[in-house]
Amino acid sequence: MNVAEVIESSTRAIVAEVYDEADAPAFGTWIRVEARNGPEIFGLVSHVEVGSYDGNRQAVALGVSEDERRREWPMVQELLRTTVHAQILAHRDGEGAVRQTLPAHPPDIHAFVRPCDADIVRSLGAPYDFLRTLITQPADRVPVDDLLVAVLQQIYDAFGGAEGGRPEVVRAGRSLSRLLDDDHERLQSVLRRVL
Repeated sequence: MNVAEVIESSTRAIVAEVYDEADAPAFGTWIRVEARNGPEIFGLVSHVEVGSYDGNRQAVALGVSEDERRREWPMVQELLRTTVHAQILAHRDGEGAVRQTLPAHPPDIHAFVRPCDADIVRSLGAPYDFLRTLITQPADRVPVDDLLVAVLQQIYDAFGGAEGGRPEVVRAGRSLSRLLDDDHERLQSVLRRVL
């Protein structure tokens, strides 16, 4: 199911506006964008934002409950929008293989955004090359360790939780350990928040 539409695009990142009736993808979840004339592109949500459509007008505090607001000022919700920013980390090539590298071209503006199901998250697993990009080239002002926790939690859940997820998170943790230059305290901090 489409949940958003691309409104800004580059080979590194996208910004997508979430449809009013859809739930925004959560921070640290995988999304996919199906390009019209190119590969399917996978990104990790690194920022979710709710704000005004009009950059010159900001939302103001109303001092009422959500129910009162919906009843007395139903138009307020129509003035707000939710956007998600996602860092592109992989794509599907012409043969259908998932490549953990940037695509040759950005997704089209107005391309549809969908959440990734567990099968796709599993296909984005080992060898975990995307972790290098997350650590060395993070999106602007993104708390990298929190993003790592979120993506490892998705891996844990996609591989079956305690039964199959724990070994896969340990495998990802080994890759992460090398990338963090054996900063064991940082690695332990990330892993403690997942397992």
